[in-house]
Amino acid sequence: MSLAPLKYKSYIWPVNPSTYTMRYEKNTAVHHYPYTNINEVEDLGMKPREVSGTGEFIGEGAYEEFGKLASVFYDPGPGLLVHPVWQIQQAVFTRLEPEQEPTPNYVRYSFSFIEHIPETKIVEVKKEMVLPYTYEAKPAMISKAELKEHIVKKGECLSLIAKRYGTTWKEIVKKNPSIKNPNLIYPGQKLIV
Repeated sequence: MSLAPLKYKSYIWPVNPSTYTMRYEKNTAVHHYPYTNINEVEDLGMKPREVSGTGEFIGEGAYEEFGKLASVFYDPGPGLLVHPVWQIQQAVFTRLEPEQEPTPNYVRYSFSFIEHIPETKIVEVKKEMVLPYTYEAKPAMISKAELKEHIVKKGECLSLIAKRYGTTWKEIVKKNPSIKNPNLIYPGQKLIV
């Protein structure tokens, strides 16, 4: 069975590359809660797919054929990538590299394309998950009825304490102006929650 040729913009490979790799990857964020064994992994969506591989041009005019491919590489902007196996996609030609000193009759090369996604995807990040590094807390006006005291135990963090009392870590920081860094609380520390 012979596969259809690889195509990008106006260029059609005379011989398909010998290896292909299609890379699928997700953007993720790992949140570690200090003094605990709790880690959360947040799925932030897919990264653009990457197609890469290696190939060779053999025979008379091999170096000229590599030159044609290089001229397509220099053509700016995305183009249609028609892969013999995977679906058609808009892509940007991101890398073309000779693998050895080219000769008139033999050129071995590697290449890669990155999927072009024209629309911007907006990912909503939960505000409770983002811990600012510089946070200036201002004293909040609190009535006596709202005051509850919590003594920090080993392994606790503001997020866990906030969940226990049905509030947010930001509210605890507002009520405790002595907290300069929300990531640093200590066992035995008294907090107003």
